[in-house]
Amino acid sequence: MVGENTTVEKDGVQIKVWIPGEFYDLLKAQAARHQTSVAAEARRLMQAGLAPLGTLDELKSDLTNLSQFARLHLEPLAFIAAMDAAYSREGWRVQFYGSRPSDAPEIDHRLGLTATKRIQRKLRGLGVEDGDGDENNGA
Repeated sequence: MVGENTTVEKDGVQIKVWIPGEFYDLLKAQAARHQTSVAAEARRLMQAGLAPLGTLDELKSDLTNLSQFARLHLEPLAFIAAMDAAYSREGWRVQFYGSRPSDAPEIDHRLGLTATKRIQRKLRGLGVEDGDGDENNGA
């Protein structure tokens, strides 16, 4: 290597691993750019990737806390939101069927399709804001 790093760090255990060719090419390019060895670049990237994680015990604790948060907070919130939406929908259905019995089934169906498609777009991450889309065509 150009400007080969002759100092060898021995503050660990040497291992032999197989990596994809594309990753090896990336390491070679990084080593050339930083004028170090491929091994030094691999070590640097490994340390940079693991540093934010901390120890495995910390990672396990973080994942457990995330799971508990989802179970204790997000699931109940999603349930409440779904119940509120269902309750509201039934309220609107009663109003439609009471005020316009002849048009109510078609209006109800069209509104249901529009709401379903809006939710599908949101869940797929297409970023469609409320009110966007062609409401008349059920989009």
